[in-house]
Amino acid sequence: MKNVLKAAVFTALSAFLLSSCSSEQKEFRPESSSLFEERIDPESGVVSYSLKCGYPDDNRQSLYFVTKSMTEDGRFLAFRHTDGNEQKGAGPLHLMLADLFKDKIYDLGEWTMTPFIETREDYMVYGDIERGGFFKRDFFAPTKEIKLCDIPEELSSLGTVRRLATHLTLTQDRKKAFLDTEILTPEGKSRYIQGLLNLEDGSWEEWGETEWICNHGQLNPKDDSMALCAWESAWEELGRKYQEQTGWYPRMWIVKKGEKTLIPARTMNFASHEIWDDDGKGLSWCGHGKMVDEDCVYHLDLESGEETAWAVIPGARHNSCSPDGKYVVVDQAPERWWRGGKWRVAFWNRETGKYVWIYSTRDPLMPQDNQSKLHPDPHPHFVMNGRYVISTANYSDGHMELYLTPVDQLIEMTR
Repeated sequence: MKNVLKAAVFTALSAFLLSSCSSEQKEFRPESSSLFEERIDPESGVVSYSLKCGYPDDNRQSLYFVTKSMTEDGRFLAFRHTDGNEQKGAGPLHLMLADLFKDKIYDLGEWTMTPFIETREDYMVYGDIERGGFFKRDFFAPTKEIKLCDIPEELSSLGTVRRLATHLTLTQDRKKAFLDTEILTPEGKSRYIQGLLNLEDGSWEEWGETEWICNHGQLNPKDDSMALCAWESAWEELGRKYQEQTGWYPRMWIVKKGEKTLIPARTMNFASHEIWDDDGKGLSWCGHGKMVDEDCVYHLDLESGEETAWAVIPGARHNSCSPDGKYVVVDQAPERWWRGGKWRVAFWNRETGKYVWIYSTRDPLMPQDNQSKLHPDPHPHFVMNGRYVISTANYSDGHMELYLTPVDQLIEMTR
């Protein structure tokens, strides 16, 4: 009898553990949250999910494309929000956090810089110039702010800090942050200084200084000794002189401590909006040419130095490559570009050379003589290890929506 009872208990316990394990391993689909509502593109038929927050005509924007807006488990989504839209009068820009398990949204206050999202550990780090320091928020307790360190005196003593980082990136151990600072000296001169800030003790390790505007800095995801930076105003007088002397458009630079090296865009001799691959072995950017088939997303393999075209999308502006390198998402201004002009977003399958529009051409968000001040570019990027794409969709009534688009349908449509 005892043996029978033991067997029954063992069977029941095994069944319970098995069901618990299955429940934990069940794949979470973030679009199942009640915070999303379905959108079907009328031309391509692609299904996306629009995030609901505030009133329907409020603005909801994804983060800048270099920063992944969603955690790897799909639970947390960071985004930007303004009450109202620019045609009716928008309020201040706030950073928000959606908990898609709890169907709850937290307002994290007025936004000052693009934070670093730790997508596996579910927290973010950011700097605040006005409060003179760097801070952290755990997404499981997002209303609590943790002070990490002050802005280093080596920088603040030089003058007024105008920028700490264009979009923050951290070392692999998450203990240091790469800064591409801009400091206005008492004499009225801007200084552009790059380096690593130790977030634990506030110590500063200077890497170098440029005479030109050095921004869009981003550490290599797998090599803390190098960062990818941009000569943002390379089209101006100083950049033109450099190109006349060297023959190269000086947009992209590898910056290390004590040195910097130009990455020439050899095919087009023009580059914009560069971004590291997730594995740190290469980087991609958008190039524009005179012919339609010259407009591409280009890719550089760091080890071989080989540059290749990864996606042929005329007028490409920002791109993101899937972790396995098979797919590319890119936004495109199909006509003349301006802040708030027409946009559309494409998914490119490198294995087949086919593409589909995640959403097709939208009428302008704002007229050209009254352009948007909210940086409304779509900024598409892969999240959740390439399973989804996040982008911003513009509407002609002046509001923006954040789109979450499952990738499996895009692969099927481009086979």
